[in-house]
Amino acid sequence: MSRIIDVIISLTMSRVNKLQVVIIGGGFGGTVTAKYLKPLIMSGKIDVTIINRGYYFVFHPLLHEVATGALYPDTVLEPIKDIFKHSNVNLVRDLATGIDPIKKVVSLSNGSISYDYLVISSGAETNYYGVVGAKENTITLKDLDDAVRIKRVLIEASKSCAVIGAGATGVELAAEIVEFRKSMEVCLVAASPDVLPNFPVELRKIAYDRLVKKGIKVMTGETVVEVKQENNMKKIIFVDKSFIEAEVVIWVAGVKPSVIEVPGAEKEKSGRIKIDEFLKVEGVRDIFSLGDVSGTSPMLAQVAVQQGKIAAKNIISTICRKPLVPFKFKEKGLLISLGQWHAAGQLFGVSMKGPFMWWVWRTVYLFNFHSWKKRLKIAFEWTIDIFWPRRY
Repeated sequence: MSRIIDVIISLTMSRVNKLQVVIIGGGFGGTVTAKYLKPLIMSGKIDVTIINRGYYFVFHPLLHEVATGALYPDTVLEPIKDIFKHSNVNLVRDLATGIDPIKKVVSLSNGSISYDYLVISSGAETNYYGVVGAKENTITLKDLDDAVRIKRVLIEASKSCAVIGAGATGVELAAEIVEFRKSMEVCLVAASPDVLPNFPVELRKIAYDRLVKKGIKVMTGETVVEVKQENNMKKIIFVDKSFIEAEVVIWVAGVKPSVIEVPGAEKEKSGRIKIDEFLKVEGVRDIFSLGDVSGTSPMLAQVAVQQGKIAAKNIISTICRKPLVPFKFKEKGLLISLGQWHAAGQLFGVSMKGPFMWWVWRTVYLFNFHSWKKRLKIAFEWTIDIFWPRRY
């Protein structure tokens, strides 16, 4: 009996003595960080806990396909527990509300959790830029519920839709809407002088020409100041007092970081958390930050993925007392979907378009899912789409 008690005490002390790594956010950055911490998890040196609002990792770059009937809603979801079922990563389904860097505690809506090392990867939220009525009278596309709602209203609407914001999400969504509702009038509105303002000029032109060819009305250089409801229509008012009307208005004009306040931490002018070259938060100890919420790198999934790998390496290096690795973003190409069988992108510095780039775009996205089961499911759905109508 005494031997059994000794074993229980030994196991308890072993867990207590483990370093606790806490990750806020179960998106690209958070899940990749956890995956690359596996060596220390399996060796018993650390416990890793992900704090996330839901049970799932959501593949945000494909939400526009859910919204337009190309994919089933559950296709873009991967249960976080399934991703880490062989890695012993813990999931706390809650909202992080504050951080105490002195006591090393993360406050939650329902309690708190202590950490030895913290990774902040809380992502971004919709930015309405103070436009009157935008939040109340438009639909955004930030999560699965938004995608499902967009699909429903597109089915119910009979005439017109306006997409505000001509970045990658806006362009891809507008192109897919006309595939989904072929008789619907679609207008794409951009405050910038061109679509895809952060893309190379060649890709902007390819995208613009393709959108126009698909019958989409593209309005560039138009700053929206108000969106309001009038009878059964939405009125989009521009800075020069001109306006357009649409039954459905979707707002994808930009995002802002979902910053959790960290006392003592510094911020960039953009409001993002200031980090050093090792992804460590400046002004505090043992906190790393990555993805949309931090630094000055582009707010892209590929940035969060690359940073997640480096953050994990640097946590391991810190624990093992080895030199840290600086983060350097390596752009792996730009890809943009322009509707079924058509995409554009740059490979090795060369701009290309057409069915081949559409295949490349889909292949790249497939391999950004965590499991082969999910990859095969999506590949099957995409194959069915070639021969079958969109999902109503």
